[in-house]
Amino acid sequence: MSAAALISIIVPLYNEGSNVVKLVEHLQRLEGFHEAILVDASDQPDSRAIVTNTLQALPKSSPNASKIGLVASNEPGRAAQMNLGVKSSDGDILVFLHCDTRLPGDAMQLIRRVIENGYAWGRFDISLESKGLIYRVIERMVNLRSRVRRIGTGDQAMFIASSLFNKCEGYPRIALMEDIAICKKLNRHSRPGLIKKAVVTSARRWQNKGALETILLMWKLRFLFWIGVDSNRLASMYENDRANDR
Repeated sequence: MSAAALISIIVPLYNEGSNVVKLVEHLQRLEGFHEAILVDASDQPDSRAIVTNTLQALPKSSPNASKIGLVASNEPGRAAQMNLGVKSSDGDILVFLHCDTRLPGDAMQLIRRVIENGYAWGRFDISLESKGLIYRVIERMVNLRSRVRRIGTGDQAMFIASSLFNKCEGYPRIALMEDIAICKKLNRHSRPGLIKKAVVTSARRWQNKGALETILLMWKLRFLFWIGVDSNRLASMYENDRANDR
C-alpha cells in the first residue's frame, strides 16, 4: 500500500452531548486523513441536535470541514455503527476512533508507515488524560495486555486495511466485546502493528465507578466472553452495573 493510501476515520456516537464539539475540534486540527464519518445512534434529541449543529457550524474556511460527514444509525451498538460507517467510506485504511479519544498529530503518517511495513492492522498504545498513579498503572496494564494477547480495544484507535476488514466481514454483530471478537479474526491473517506513541483517552469510565471496581468488572466480562457467555447477557450485565452506579 502506497504512502498515498486514503485513510477513513469512523467514529461511533451514542448520546455524547457536548463531547462531540471537542471531537470535531480535534478532527479539524488533524492532518492527513481522507474523511471522517460520524455514525450517530443517539436516542436523545438533544444529543442528535448537538451533532448536527456542530457540523453545520464548521467554518467553510476550515481545511477539514468538507471531510467530516454524518451518518444516522437507527441501530445502537458500536459494531453495527462502525460497520455502517465503513459502508459509507471509501478509504484504503480504516481508523476506528472513540469520541473521547485523541490521536497524536502525526497519527496518519504513523499508521501509513505501519501498513507499508507489511501489517494489515494495528493499534496505538493508550494514555489516560487524568493525573494519578492508578491511571499510569491502568495504562501499563492495558498496553501490556494488548501486546501479549495481540488484541486492540476501541480506546486504542484500532486501524485496519479495508481489504482485510472486508475479508473478515467487518465487526461481528454482537452487543459487547466486538473489538476482542474482530481481533480474533484479524490475527488469522496478520500480526498487529503496534504504535508506541499513545493516543490520549478520557478516564471517565474508571472515574465514574472507581478504578479498581471498573478493572474487576472488565476482567469479569472478558472472562465470561472467553468461556462463551452470550454477548447480549454480558451487555445487560454491563448496563445494569452502570445504572446501579449512577
